[in-house]
Amino acid sequence: MNIEQRLAKAIQSFSLDALAGAVPLNVDLDVVVSVLAHTICAALRRRLPGYSTATPDTLRRRFLSTGGTITTQRDQITVTLNRRTFSPVLRQASLPETITVPWWQGRTLRYEYA
Repeated sequence: MNIEQRLAKAIQSFSLDALAGAVPLNVDLDVVVSVLAHTICAALRRRLPGYSTATPDTLRRRFLSTGGTITTQRDQITVTLNRRTFSPVLRQASLPETITVPWWQGRTLRYEYA
């Protein structure tokens, strides 16, 4: 029952009912990607102060839909997020400032807030 409830949340939050593919393989991929996105949102929710019970819709609307600029340098990729009302919450979250990404030949990913 718990799994069914989580899948129902994924269907509602990530538009799982509008699947991209007609082939069963594509449907399986869509379900896996949607469950993965839900898990990532749950991890983000735990790090954001005051948002431990927020729904994926709220997280997407307030944080994930934020625009920005991506700057690529030789050994670093910088994502500069546009200023938003909820930027102070992101600054207070326990998110790492830089992340080394192994499949990018060891480049680092860094976030900045405008």
